[in-house]
Amino acid sequence: MSAPRTVTLNTMDHGPVTFDCPAWCIGHGWQPDGQIGRNDIAHNSVRVKAAADTYSHGFQSLMRVWITWAPFAELVPRVSVVLDLHGDFEAEEVSHLAGVLRTAAGRMEKVAAEAIRLRGDLA
Repeated sequence: MSAPRTVTLNTMDHGPVTFDCPAWCIGHGWQPDGQIGRNDIAHNSVRVKAAADTYSHGFQSLMRVWITWAPFAELVPRVSVVLDLHGDFEAEEVSHLAGVLRTAAGRMEKVAAEAIRLRGDLA
C-alpha cells in the first residue's frame, strides 16, 4: 500500500475527473483512460487468494477477494469475491480442499473486517 495520491482519469461522460486514492488502492492502470464513465472509477486493493494442488486437476485457484470502492457510485467500500472450484475429485482430495476452504474463509473474513474498518476512515 502506498500513501494517498491524486489521480486524474479522463471519462466518457464527465471529461477529466480528479480524485484522491486511498492508501490501500493499487492504482488505476487497469482502467482504460477515456473509456470509462465517472461511476466506473473504482479503487481496488491487492487480491487475497487461496489455491490448492490436487491430484485430479493440478493447481486449482479457489478464491480471490479484494476491497473495491467506486466513490462516485457507492457510499462505502465493498468486498469483491470470486470463488473458483468445479470438478470431480478423489474423496481424499475433498478433505484437503475443505481445509483450504476453511483457510480461505478466514482470509475472506479478514478482508471484510478491513472493509468495515475503512468505513470509519470515510467519516
